Amino acid sequence: MEANVGRKKTIKRGLSKFIVGQCALAMTIGTAIPSFATSFVEYSPFLPQQAVLREPEIQKLGTYDLALVIDKSASMTYRLNQRNAPQKSAEIEDGLDRPLPVAADPGDSITRWDWCKNQARNLAEQIKKVLPSGLKLSMFSNNYDSYANVDGEKVEALFNEVEPSGGTHVSRVLSHHLDEYFAHRDAGGDKIKPLLLAMITDGAPEDGMKTKEAIIRATKNMKRSDEILIAILQVGNDRRAPKFLADLDEGLVNQNAKYDIVEVKSFAEIKKQGLARVLANLVTRDHVASLPQHHI
Repeated sequence: MEANVGRKKTIKRGLSKFIVGQCALAMTIGTAIPSFATSFVEYSPFLPQQAVLREPEIQKLGTYDLALVIDKSASMTYRLNQRNAPQKSAEIEDGLDRPLPVAADPGDSITRWDWCKNQARNLAEQIKKVLPSGLKLSMFSNNYDSYANVDGEKVEALFNEVEPSGGTHVSRVLSHHLDEYFAHRDAGGDKIKPLLLAMITDGAPEDGMKTKEAIIRATKNMKRSDEILIAILQVGNDRRAPKFLADLDEGLVNQNAKYDIVEVKSFAEIKKQGLARVLANLVTRDHVASLPQHHI
């Protein structure tokens, strides 16, 4: 009899521990799943239908020599919704540690760098049928590194190898791609594809004047208005960037550029549509080909 009572107590204690453990597990899963699910849907290569390119758009992108230029400055480690200034991990108020507000959109908790990695890989995967050898990829801060024949897997590997640091110096990497294009054009004649240079940055360049000069100089070396398109795409919400980027978009013809070859897109637009969709929209509407020449 006593043995039976002992066994019952042992079973009861074991059942209680099991129930407590399951409750704890349920609470953990219940808090973790929404964030994980949102991140997976937002940043998975399997994008929403509106972000998937149609065949004519893919073919059109394939008519360009595509160079993707990514900012790797220190601020690219910030979250998408974080300002370009260091923020404390917690605020002290009334002697208590109060954490900073949680992002309203769980997707905004991802860093700018990881967002760019996911978008760049998705772009490379969607256009691999028309660019089987891959695209060109450069990463810049105080200096820059450039890579050729980059496919989706190599995009992932390169981003994972880099720890963003340094400042935002644009002019040298920009000049590298522009000079490379003109060298190939002069050697290959009409056979060379036009250049689509897509630059993603989270702030205004520290070498802003040199950046303007590099673009203006390139326009004067162009033979047609549709030879080069520079798409500058802002990631994050740095308040200083829009004014300078708008000047690149709208003001260079008045500063003696031969053509207007710059298109700037806000982060709100590229976050909603995705990198591949934004670039496809730019090239399929043939915007730059219709721009008039600026007469000096």
